[in-house]
Amino acid sequence: MKKISNEVKVGAVTLITILAFIWLYHFLKGKDLFTSTNHYWVVYDKVGGLTETNPVEVNGYRVGVVQSLRFLDATSGKLLVELSVDKDFKLPANTRAEITTATLIAGMKIQLVWGDGPGFYSNGDTLKGELAQSIISKAETMFAPVKDKVDHLISVLDSVISSLNDIMDEQFRANLKSTVSSLKNTAKGIDEADLRATLKNINEFTRMLSENSGKIAGTLSNLESVSDTIKASDIYGSIAGLKNTLEKTSSLLEGLNEGKGTAGQLLASDSLYTNLNASVKDLDLLLQDLKANPKRYVHFSIFGKKNVPAK
Repeated sequence: MKKISNEVKVGAVTLITILAFIWLYHFLKGKDLFTSTNHYWVVYDKVGGLTETNPVEVNGYRVGVVQSLRFLDATSGKLLVELSVDKDFKLPANTRAEITTATLIAGMKIQLVWGDGPGFYSNGDTLKGELAQSIISKAETMFAPVKDKVDHLISVLDSVISSLNDIMDEQFRANLKSTVSSLKNTAKGIDEADLRATLKNINEFTRMLSENSGKIAGTLSNLESVSDTIKASDIYGSIAGLKNTLEKTSSLLEGLNEGKGTAGQLLASDSLYTNLNASVKDLDLLLQDLKANPKRYVHFSIFGKKNVPAK
């Protein structure tokens, strides 16, 4: 058997190394030389940081890669993206190539949103493309009102802190320290024996309440019975009647003060008092005269009456 020379071995190893390097280079660029793929084109206004070799997915399953990116022309600013997709996946018409975030932290990918047809795209066709709103952008939109409120709250807190700083000047701090010191001295001045005695009295009072809970319950029950009795006795009607009587008495006293009626005239009129006083005086004179001259008023005669002249 003929021996293989060292030169042939070295050449074979070199060739295999070059081929492996070429395959690795294309693999790192997202090209698999041993897998047949279809190529599709997508035009975007913005790509949001999309780069070559970023994955192309369908429902989260990787079916291809981003093959290349370049400007569509020199004036429009639009970007033309080439997608390499496995031939086993037939893309229905109206399928959209949506650029979205690959993770919460970083990275982009293209998510193929399945179309409803009819028919399928062929190799080399152009798909509809759009840039999806990122999760961070959605969060910013959602929390924008909250952010404004937080900014306002921070501003208010800053104002409050500034006001507190103005209030808590050196004099205020000195007064606060003096107050704390006074409280500390007061706490030291409390006699421990007095404190224990107070706690003992509280415990005894609590125990007394516990021992007499039955009596207290009975007293409360009696109070409840008295309350029910008062409620049933129509005390409101009695108070209303008393109020009516007091109003009538007030009206009567007011009439007496104004001289209405006989009693009012007697209390308020001087003429009635004067006449009554004069009548009393006349009656007193009559009684004096009767006492002095009884015969003038009382006279008995068997033979008839004699007129006794008045002196």
